[in-house]
Amino acid sequence: MNEDRLSRIGPLCGVLFTLLSFGGFAVGSGPTLTLSDSSAKIVKGYADPIGNGAWIGNYMTFLSLAAFVVFATWLYRSHKGEFRTAGMAAVAAYVGVILVNVAATCVLDYRAGHGMDAQQTLTLFYLQEFLYIASWGLSAAVLVALPVGGWLKRSALMLAPLILVVMAVPKAGVAQFPPTLFYIWVLVAGIASGRSAYRENRRQVAGRAEPGRAGVA
Repeated sequence: MNEDRLSRIGPLCGVLFTLLSFGGFAVGSGPTLTLSDSSAKIVKGYADPIGNGAWIGNYMTFLSLAAFVVFATWLYRSHKGEFRTAGMAAVAAYVGVILVNVAATCVLDYRAGHGMDAQQTLTLFYLQEFLYIASWGLSAAVLVALPVGGWLKRSALMLAPLILVVMAVPKAGVAQFPPTLFYIWVLVAGIASGRSAYRENRRQVAGRAEPGRAGVA
């Protein structure tokens, strides 16, 4: 992907990441279960086949990760060396964990209502929950590493510790809130970065046109 095309779609992909992530959760038809639920409730939740909405939701999550990679690549476009390597490693780890989480969720959804015993159900459920919580920590690392400045950086550095704190209490009612703000942050960063890139492009175009106007005058 060339620089010009990346500069056009990079900020948009930050917005798409959040919209696809939230959309995948909204259309998913799997049971709504948490770590605080009893083993019996978890097993019962997967006793019947899962609807098609779950597969649509998982596919949207997969697409959201592709958008996030493009967004992060765009942010790091002008950075080189160890900083870029470390930042993209955090992005790759986050994406990798979410991919494995989606894979575990797909297996759980596929086996639901098809003779899966209680032990298999609980193993897959707790695996996907562990991966989901691990992604919180990696999202905090991404927030710290992303090459943004100003109020975006300050808000990222404020949000990252909150995410790490709730990892210690994943069963708490407020535990889901800071990780959800990560998606909101990426959405806002995509919009803000896109506007900045647009203004910079307008200035460059105006700068190239100025000598011509001066010559005509």
